[in-house]
Amino acid sequence: MKLLHTADLHIGMINYSKLDPETGLESRLLDFLKTLDLMVDYALKEKVDAFLFAGDAYKTRDPSPTQQRGFGERIRKVAKAGIPVVMVVGNHDTPNAEGKANTLDIYSALEMENVWVSRAPEFLNIPTQSGNLQVITAPWLHKGEFKTLGDKLPAMYEKIKPDAPAVLVGHLEVEGAIFGSEKGLAIINDATIPLSLLTDRKLSYVALGHIHKHQVLAKDPPVVYSGSPQRIDFGEEKEAKGFVIIDIENKKTSFNFIPSDARSFLTIKVALKEEEPEPTEIILKEIGKHDVKDKVVRIIIDIPASVTKEIEMDKIKRVLTSAYFIAGISRNVERKERAALDGQEEVERLTPIEALQKYFQSKKYDEKRIKELENYAAQILDS
Repeated sequence: MKLLHTADLHIGMINYSKLDPETGLESRLLDFLKTLDLMVDYALKEKVDAFLFAGDAYKTRDPSPTQQRGFGERIRKVAKAGIPVVMVVGNHDTPNAEGKANTLDIYSALEMENVWVSRAPEFLNIPTQSGNLQVITAPWLHKGEFKTLGDKLPAMYEKIKPDAPAVLVGHLEVEGAIFGSEKGLAIINDATIPLSLLTDRKLSYVALGHIHKHQVLAKDPPVVYSGSPQRIDFGEEKEAKGFVIIDIENKKTSFNFIPSDARSFLTIKVALKEEEPEPTEIILKEIGKHDVKDKVVRIIIDIPASVTKEIEMDKIKRVLTSAYFIAGISRNVERKERAALDGQEEVERLTPIEALQKYFQSKKYDEKRIKELENYAAQILDS
């Protein structure tokens, strides 16, 4: 039996986005839908037995109709191909009020064939082209309800029959998992699930969502976060993005991480030397070492206080024209420590002209220059 495992699409993330001239849509929305297309096409081409989605279809609990249409069209394509789709509700899918519909409830309301949506822990028998698939679900729960999993999951493990594969699909924070930058996106619940609760040997595989970094927490059975298939921000710059393909045969499970077409992020750091005479050329040379085409790029420049020549920003932007998006050009200017005026005299007691005199003297201006500047200062103060 072959399964596809993915999670954390977060459709609706539009940071580092621009309007697509052909569709009028946010370009980052198209990025996310393109990645979903990749997974859908893979599922159809490889004729997987089930498509497991472990929660967080959208960025917010109130996705726009355009976002819902984009996700729905692709889920329908999988289901119409005869591939069962199992979706659990994630924290970003869950409404604040318990009685409100979640973002995936529409599929249950429409009773879409070959689509199962789980908003509470349950045991499902899913018919596939390779036989029955037993699925235990662990969706995101309201705070205080997570403790019930300690009783519910073991009870459902007892229902597993040995003649068919069994998987758990959950949107959970599991102990030992490594968070990435998505921690800032998380809807705080303070509910960490013990890994031991998910490692029952009757399970063939545990498909997890919620944490964006792909990682394997256990191997027997495999407890795996697929990770998010598309990058959210620079915190995920170096993380591999993709989805997981699972093969279960003769009670043995193997799985492979398949890289996606996630948008690349690139940080270029430039540290200028003291008294650098041609800072712009140094920066351009460093940018030239990198392939910026179609990437979200940011430049961070450390500038010593001794560098006085102006950096030509227009030239820098010109060499970045092939980038998908310039996220920023940061200039970190080192500031020299100010020389103390006169430690024996409280600055607050000085008149403005006296304070200026102290400052000019500390800068070692000649007397003629000081007098000239004092005259200008006096004219300003008198006006």
